[in-house]
Amino acid sequence: MDIRREILRNVILCQSLEPLGTRPDRNLPPDEPTSAHKIEYFVVAGVNSSWPFYDLADRVLTHRGQPDCIFDAAYEAQSASVRNRLGGKINYGPIMLLVPIITAQALEYLESGTHEDVEAILRRTGDVLRATTEQDVASMERFIHLGYEISARHRVRIGRPKPPRYPLLRGKYANVWDAAHGFPDNQAVRELIQGFPYSHQVYRFLLHNLETGILQATELIYNFLLPELGRPDAVADVITTGLYLVLTKHPESVLFV
Repeated sequence: MDIRREILRNVILCQSLEPLGTRPDRNLPPDEPTSAHKIEYFVVAGVNSSWPFYDLADRVLTHRGQPDCIFDAAYEAQSASVRNRLGGKINYGPIMLLVPIITAQALEYLESGTHEDVEAILRRTGDVLRATTEQDVASMERFIHLGYEISARHRVRIGRPKPPRYPLLRGKYANVWDAAHGFPDNQAVRELIQGFPYSHQVYRFLLHNLETGILQATELIYNFLLPELGRPDAVADVITTGLYLVLTKHPESVLFV
């Protein structure tokens, strides 16, 4: 099995299938009008943004370790996500969360020869983030600003005010791990620095509900997590990464019934 192709496949599936289980009108921030969020936007964005993760895995394997920069993949994925569609940034969180997971997965494969050990992959993500560089910080800044630009264009199109610019990161932080600790109020950032607790919770929940089919189970875990996380988009982010982990663990199982 080619791990790069498997990663590509699973990134496409997790991003495209998540809204089918949790309904597309729930997946974005509450200040965005739901009428602008058609389900095809999520599918198109999921497919468009997946190839940079193939390239990321290929670079880790070719380098035989973590390269000098991995978060350039996040910028490339976000840039590609808007091709052929309208709407704002609808897969910003999953892109950011998948970068360290996939890097850790490729590193685990180099070390152990397997890419299906979810627990080992998640344990390694902290080391991946600590091993990032100032180049990664610059790429993360470009990724964040691009997300704001995409949102701004969309909001202008529908007659809403532009969002504020995000703070600068370059020159302030040595790596993404340190930069993330500067923004602990962001749910996706907390997920990164705390070892993906909610993604892991979704993964464990889905594993125990495979007999009903994954999409039905995502609806259940969505309703469970929404009161705790408070934002529909935050729940959608961790469900997407949880789906990725299940697909990684069960590459051949029947998951959709």
